[in-house]
Amino acid sequence: MALTADVVIIGGGVTGASIAFHLTARGVRDVIVVDKGFLASGATGKSSACVRQHYSTTETCRMIRYSLDAFVRFEELTGGGSCGFRRTGYLLGVDERMQKPMEASVALQRGVGIETRLVSPSEMREIEPRLRVEDLVGGCYEPDSGYCNPAETAQGFARAARARGARILEETEVLAIRTEGNRIRGVDTSRGPIQAPRVVNAAGLWGARIGAMVGVEIPITVCRHKINIVTWPEAAQRPHPMVYDFVTNIYTRPELSEHILVGGLDAEESHDLADPDRYKEGVSLDESMSALARVSHRFPVLAEGRIARGYAGCFDVTPDWHPILDRVGPEGSFVAVGFSGHGFKLSPAVGQMMAALVAEGPGAHPDLDTFRLSRFTEGKPIRGTYGDWLMC
Repeated sequence: MALTADVVIIGGGVTGASIAFHLTARGVRDVIVVDKGFLASGATGKSSACVRQHYSTTETCRMIRYSLDAFVRFEELTGGGSCGFRRTGYLLGVDERMQKPMEASVALQRGVGIETRLVSPSEMREIEPRLRVEDLVGGCYEPDSGYCNPAETAQGFARAARARGARILEETEVLAIRTEGNRIRGVDTSRGPIQAPRVVNAAGLWGARIGAMVGVEIPITVCRHKINIVTWPEAAQRPHPMVYDFVTNIYTRPELSEHILVGGLDAEESHDLADPDRYKEGVSLDESMSALARVSHRFPVLAEGRIARGYAGCFDVTPDWHPILDRVGPEGSFVAVGFSGHGFKLSPAVGQMMAALVAEGPGAHPDLDTFRLSRFTEGKPIRGTYGDWLMC
């Protein structure tokens, strides 16, 4: 006998889990989350889970403010769940090329209530004395930002949703989405059919594949994102903030007590295309040495650093590096994909927005229209204060 639900969410990453959490909080209790693997086994599990508030559009600034508050209050919101949030502060450094966009972004952020301030190179050294700042003209500092444990976060959302009646089906692959006329009727899975009038595509790296099941072309590409963990015994002696460097295009955050995590901010990573089912999950020696060279430019103390390990996850990237949050295709079909490396940090807000859309329909949230799928065919991609530099 087929299972039944009010809503089926395809994808058990942090986005799908957050949508389930927010839907059940609204009283939509008959929710099923399906994942071809396990909770957080896709992009979420390999996320660096940085939660910084430096965004360059009003909508994303509002979203990250909501999300940071949710991470800070996660235990309260979920009834005891943990997201592992650790407050470190966030420090951004720029050269002359990025100075004016950075200053405009800070003004935008302050306008929606984000606590952030401009800092000079000397002030950056006061915050993190081990930085090289000679090639920086300034930056900004957010004292409240930090990072989380991504798998714990997804599991925390899912556990709270389950306590309110949601069901989580792992190792359950969606094979087809069934329609009748122009309406969703359910999904066929590797474990049998599920009847449901509403389906949310939160499949992340597999989002375009799921979109095709309802005849909707979703413009996302999947690319590798490389992470290296560098041994840094001195890190244990003095806490250090997350550092984003718009000159060498790297970001760092603490990792355990004696390591630092290093990732890239290069938009060129979007050219390193990957099949999410078969991609190179390791990091080559050349890739690791490149990361070490760049991070040791900003932190000279790491010139003799050692790569402890490296790995690669994947991003689902849209043409403007902003997500698609919309109702698409047949009646009852929704999409929340294309997060372009921003998915973890925005996941609480995305869950709230998508729950409003699914439960109430278009117009339920004031910022949803910005992220409509049709912006690409309309020639209206999202652009922030950094213009064509799309990582913020």
